Amino acid sequence: MTQHDVHGAPPLDATGRQEMHALTRERMRFFLRFALTEGAVLAILIVLMYAARIIDPDLGLYLLIGVALVGGVVLSVVLSRQMKRQQAIIAASEARQEAVRIEASRQP
Repeated sequence: MTQHDVHGAPPLDATGRQEMHALTRERMRFFLRFALTEGAVLAILIVLMYAARIIDPDLGLYLLIGVALVGGVVLSVVLSRQMKRQQAIIAASEARQEAVRIEASRQP
């Protein structure tokens, strides 16, 4: 096990840093797409409910709650998968660093 820095982030090797950077970019793109999609769907529902009066507001409330619940489930699933990937990246980086230390200690 390696020492963590002040902020709790473990020191990563070069490969680990690249993988973590790619995961961070992927996470940011997901948040942006998620927010834009969720916001657009909710805005359309509100327009259909109150401006166009196509959807009854009583039914629309349930639709809004349903969209929010589905969005919450999707967000939770994606974030938990990304956290598992992040932990796997850290574990692999630590294993590579340990292998390098063992190899270096065997050298005369």
